[in-house]
Amino acid sequence: MTSVISIILILYKTQNLKFIIAFLFSVIGFTLALEAILAIGLQAYIYHPKIVSDLFLDSVFGNYFSQISISSTSVLIPIYNLSYLWYFVFALLYYLIEELFIKLGIYEHFWYRSIYTSMGLLLLFWTVKKWYGKALNSTSHFVNYLSLFLSIFAINSFTIILSQRLLGVQIFKGNLFADMSKDHTTTGLVYQFVLINTLIMLYELRLHWTKKGLVFLCLVIMQFLLYRMGIIYISKGLFFVVTVLDLLGCYCWIAIFHNLYKQPSMK
Repeated sequence: MTSVISIILILYKTQNLKFIIAFLFSVIGFTLALEAILAIGLQAYIYHPKIVSDLFLDSVFGNYFSQISISSTSVLIPIYNLSYLWYFVFALLYYLIEELFIKLGIYEHFWYRSIYTSMGLLLLFWTVKKWYGKALNSTSHFVNYLSLFLSIFAINSFTIILSQRLLGVQIFKGNLFADMSKDHTTTGLVYQFVLINTLIMLYELRLHWTKKGLVFLCLVIMQFLLYRMGIIYISKGLFFVVTVLDLLGCYCWIAIFHNLYKQPSMK
């Protein structure tokens, strides 16, 4: 409900829809990265939305819902130029939601506490507002690159990576964790970091299509080596389909979001 309300308010107010869509996905990518550190690296908490039977994958779904909500609320602040008072209002609201989720049993803390979320949100809201101002009229290559990378990380995770995992046609196996889903998610994060950065650089170099084709061929070979080494499981007979979807799908998202971020800026 908070996500839907926030997104409706954002769409109603904004005059630069394409930029806002790209920026919202950048913020979602940023919060997903932070969540990965807390939930996987530091084992702070786990979600229990009970959408699927796989406990870790179920937590991933809870993570997605949570970060979309927090991110959309964060973007409300610069769109409406809200005062610092609203930072505390939103932080309190999410504190109450988190406590309610704990009572309902759909969210579980380990060493983590709800007050940490409130404190972190105050910093996140401030960061997103500053980031929005920088990204809106940025001439900084670092800001533009980081914004693009995070937006692709989010949309690629939601579409290509998640869909292939749910269909069981591609699973990452880095042997980093005993739990298959946790290992898949963590290895997939590393895989995406390398792939997205490689493809963004390839896109921005504006090489002749023959040279780009050669790079794509090298990436296909690398994917095949990972497949043969058992680091990437791909259903029998689907290697070419899955690999093309991975590479061209991610590249197309880069082209789309690069274009969204290039639109004329309007406050």
